Amino acid sequence: MRRSILTVCTGNICRSPVTEAALRQRCPDLAIGSAGLHALAGRDIDPDSARAARAFEIALAPHTARQFDEGMGRDADMIIVMEAHHREEIMRRWPHLLARTFLLGQFEQGKEIPDPYKRGHAQHLRMVELVLESVEHWAVQLARLNS
Repeated sequence: MRRSILTVCTGNICRSPVTEAALRQRCPDLAIGSAGLHALAGRDIDPDSARAARAFEIALAPHTARQFDEGMGRDADMIIVMEAHHREEIMRRWPHLLARTFLLGQFEQGKEIPDPYKRGHAQHLRMVELVLESVEHWAVQLARLNS
């Protein structure tokens, strides 16, 4: 069975689609998607996030923001969130999903990925750097699970 990962942030237009693309590039054997807890449903990836991702050679697929729901969480083997408050919200709203919900920076002392939305291009570049660091840690751990 193919392992599935859902990356989750707030609006699903900055961090989670960049993380989805970075994970897909690094771990092509996984089924990876993204969603937002308060999604700007229907929107494309933020232009600053897209430009920052391209600067780091992350191949972005066409994107349409979508709202996280219980079914998405239930269908994913793992839910990877950007900040502790995302995990807390999932715990509060869907406590049965907590065991499969992890912080992207959990292998880096619980590092969080701050939201760059409307904070300028430099913050989007920094977000992509942080995402790539964390994705590398996840790729190593996921490879260990599959071996």
